[in-house]
Order: sequence, then C-alpha cells, then structure tokens
Amino acid sequence: MVASSLMAHAQHNAGNNGKVLMIASNKSTSQQTGWPIGVWYAELTHPYWIFSEAGYTVDIASLEGGELYFDGFSDPEDASKYAAFDYISLGFKKDPAKMALVKNTLKLSNIKPSDYKAIFVCGGQGPMYTLYKNPEIEKFFADFYLTGKPTAAICHGTSILLNTKLPNGKFLVEGKKWTGFASSEEQYADNYVGMKIQPFRIEDEARKMPNSKFTVGSPFSAFAVQDGNLITGQQQNSGAAAAELVVKELEKQRKNYPTYVLVHGAWADESAWGFVRNQLAQNANVVVVNLPAHGIDLTAANKVTLKHYVKTVTDAVNQQPGKVTLVGHSMAGIVVSQVAENIPTKISKLVYVSAYLPRNGEDLLTLANQDKESKAGTSLEFTADYSAASIKKEVIAPAVCADCPDFMKEALLKYHKAEPAKPLGEKVVLTAAKFGSVPKYYIHTSNDAAVGYELQKMMVKNNGTIKQTFVMNTSHLPFVVQPAEFLQILTSIK
Repeated sequence: MVASSLMAHAQHNAGNNGKVLMIASNKSTSQQTGWPIGVWYAELTHPYWIFSEAGYTVDIASLEGGELYFDGFSDPEDASKYAAFDYISLGFKKDPAKMALVKNTLKLSNIKPSDYKAIFVCGGQGPMYTLYKNPEIEKFFADFYLTGKPTAAICHGTSILLNTKLPNGKFLVEGKKWTGFASSEEQYADNYVGMKIQPFRIEDEARKMPNSKFTVGSPFSAFAVQDGNLITGQQQNSGAAAAELVVKELEKQRKNYPTYVLVHGAWADESAWGFVRNQLAQNANVVVVNLPAHGIDLTAANKVTLKHYVKTVTDAVNQQPGKVTLVGHSMAGIVVSQVAENIPTKISKLVYVSAYLPRNGEDLLTLANQDKESKAGTSLEFTADYSAASIKKEVIAPAVCADCPDFMKEALLKYHKAEPAKPLGEKVVLTAAKFGSVPKYYIHTSNDAAVGYELQKMMVKNNGTIKQTFVMNTSHLPFVVQPAEFLQILTSIK
C-alpha cells in the first residue's frame, strides 16, 4: 500500500485535488440491433484525461462491477475506422494499467459517495438498457446531486435523467437546462448503419417532460451545459467539454472544504506528505509547501534564513481564500509558530507533528540541545563554511525512520540534502496576543530518535496552551509508517 501510494504521488500530482467517480454501463445486448453494447470509449477516456490532468484521482464504477465492454464503433482500432482519429482512446487502450481499471471496475453499491468530489456518468449504447429506469443509479445520482457537488452525465448516460426524481417527487431536471444525445444525431446514426439503433430518443422524451429546458448544440459538436451543480454533455465529442465544466465547478467549490497547509521538516521536502496527501484531499483542499533550498528548490543553502522559510509558508497560506489548518513537522514547528504570530487571523488551527514547539525568544538549536534521546543532533556534519548541515549517512535511517520499510530508508539516503544552518539558530518572536490566540494541537511520536518524546512532552508543558495532544507509537515520520492512523487523528481535530 505504501509503495503504491508513493508511485501514485509521483504521477504528475494525480490525486492531489481529490477523487472523481466515473460511472459506466456494464455489457448488455441491444434488443434493436442484436449487438453487444456497453460504454463509448471517448466518453470515458476523454473525461478521464481531463480529470487526471487537473490533479484528480479517477475511480471507475459500474452497477455490477468488474469488466466493461466498449462499443465497437468507438474503438479506434475497429475495422469500421469510425473512431480512428481518437488518439486519446488509443493511448488509453494501449496502457495496461488503464485497461486494468476497466476490467476491474468498482461495484456501485460498494461506493462511499463522500469519498468523491464529483461524479460523471458516461454514455455509450449500453445505458439505454442498463441505466435507464434503474432505481439504483437514479437514487445514487439524485443523492449525490443533493450534496451540491458537481454531478454530471453525458450522451446516452443522460437517459437516467428522464426518470430520476428528487425526494419532493419532482424530476431532477425539471426547470433545469440540460442536454443529451440529440434526435438529429440519432437519425444520422440510424442512417449510417441502416437500422434503428435505440429503443427511444432522449431528446424526444425530454421535450415531453414538465417545464422542460432540454437544449442541443450543433450535431456532433463539443457541447456541454451547466445548471447549478448539474452538468450534462450532448454526445461522444462532448466528454472533455463536460469534464472541463466539472473541473471549473470544483475550483469554485474549494471554499466548501477545509484547507490544510502542510510544511515538511528538516532534510525533507514536500514529497514527505506523499503517503497522506491524496487521501486527505478527498474531503479537503491540501497545499504542500516546499521550503527554500529543500528538495527540488535550487536556492543556495547559505542564502536562506528563517525569514525566507516564514515568507514561503505565509505566501502559501495567504493564497487560500479562507482560514487554514497549518501543519508543521519537526523543524517546521519553528516556522509555523512564527507564521502564526505574523498572520493569526488566517489560521484556524496549528498542528505540530513531532515538531519543535518554541516559546518567545527560543530557536531550534537551543531546544535540540536539551534532547537526550535524539540520534540526529549528535551526528551533524557541517560544510566548510558552516552554512549547511547534514546527518551522517549511517545515522539517517535509525534517527529518522527506524520503522520505515526498506525502500523508504533507501529513499531517505538517496535524497538527503544538506540543511541550511542559519535558520536553525534564529530565534522566534512570539506574543500571547497573536501566537497565543491560535488553537494548537500536538501529535507526539513516542519512538522518536530525531526529536525525542521527552523533549516533545517538555515543550508542550512549557507552552501551556496546547488544547489537545495525541500519541502515535512510531518513529519521526508517523505519516509514512502509519498514514491511516495519522489521517484519522488529523481529521478528528475540529
């Protein structure tokens, strides 16, 4: 699980913004044509591309779960060449990892809707038989719509809207602008194959509904409409357009979620949060900060001061529309404390994770020198000009993450980078009126050999304003070795 989480985090930030659920038809047989039918390639692959490129994890579900079937004409390698231009679908088809998703779709009844920030019902020829007048998908769609989160359907997937009702007995689409596969397009398709393909036409039925506002664009053009949190697309060429409306709506809805700003510790970078970031983002906005001279940042260590750290975090916090929960690990406890002093009205909570918790006038080195349990403090190696410090190679894993899996210990060694030394000795300026006004919480790590447990407890006692403490029986990286427990604690802090 840990390894797969790290791999997912490495894929161009996929999942950093949360999860989107795509729902597709299982395989069926058309009673009109006798063809095997299912989902249309482009109506799954094009929205999938949009969502993943926007930083969302995409799960695929169906009523029965298991393998999907793609409509023949939608296959870019089909002998008809009808969709030969569809290189996105071709790429998806040639990717074994992507095809594994459609061979093992989630069963809709096992889905926890609160794990997703949006849903998207795909079209194809199958929905006219598998999803139309299906109570399970209608209830799922209506219930999700009532949460106010983006709720989308395209092409023949919009057939579910012909019968989906709200608890008040009214059709979900009554009085709302929406679209779906147009009758003119159905006629074109019928002419193309020389027979009637569908048992009925969505547009014809939609226009019979009370207070109908069904609308269509030019035939086979990219056309999608939005009415509140309901988003619909016309046909197979509208999947990306509908998905883009979903992404725009998700951006608007950031204000509906709590925001966490996560700040890594010494000898680390923003990737430290890779084991918990995506899971946290399912029901939150998550911002990770990369401090100057850490990780990929090329700022010279001798150019960095505590003010630079503080400014970087302050800028990240100020970019958020509302208050944030500011989380600091290890060395970052010093940083987030000063940030809280400087902008207390932007921070709803401060969470220290095995972190240095200073009082006014203290610095990290003063606190570290009181730590009798730390293996890191006695194993520092400085550059010739004392501008940067690193930990002796043989001490890194035992000090930082003795209980980490071997691959993680190897990563810690591989990416260890000398730490700017000046910020470690710079003192914070904290006042009761500002820093003292921000609610504070502390997550202890009882088996810590970097910031000792006894020092952690002493700092909490000396601070005197910590509202609640938690204890995890881990090393210095609790969010790596026990990510589920860490998230349970973090999200329980209200």
